[in-house]
Amino acid sequence: MDFMNNNAPDKLDSRLSYLFHLISARFFQIGNRHFRHFGLNHYSARMMVMLLDNGEMKTGDLVARMALPQSTISTQLQVLHKRKLITRKRSEQDNRSVMVFLTKEGHDLAVDCNRLSQTVQNYLISHFEQEELEQNVHFLEKINGLLAELENQNLYQFRNIEKETGKPA
Repeated sequence: MDFMNNNAPDKLDSRLSYLFHLISARFFQIGNRHFRHFGLNHYSARMMVMLLDNGEMKTGDLVARMALPQSTISTQLQVLHKRKLITRKRSEQDNRSVMVFLTKEGHDLAVDCNRLSQTVQNYLISHFEQEELEQNVHFLEKINGLLAELENQNLYQFRNIEKETGKPA
């Protein structure tokens, strides 16, 4: 496919966004198959591994690192808190910030989640040469940065359904 000259087929299957969707869905399926037995999903497991790596995190930092809405993170944290996998407390430095910590049970489960993630990582990287892997990681980091630039931009003006039909969208 000639992506550079915009001659790529206009089919969904050839778009980067769709390929990333497929990859993300496969990661979710692999993880959720293992996590569901513990009442977790991919998001909550990922947050627990972040807490394992960092020891403690502000809720706002989890929102930024996960690139998900505050409401999604809050819902996930509520579930983890009810299951006694995390504790939350106000930051001593800034009363507006809530700090999140793993409990002992949460730590043990986060270790398992991390090992699953490492197992998938090891399987994937075993199929690449070092140079190819470095190029692909650079590509993914660049895509992530470019998408971050687009995140809050109005890129396309959808037609006004209400104006066309007289019914609210």
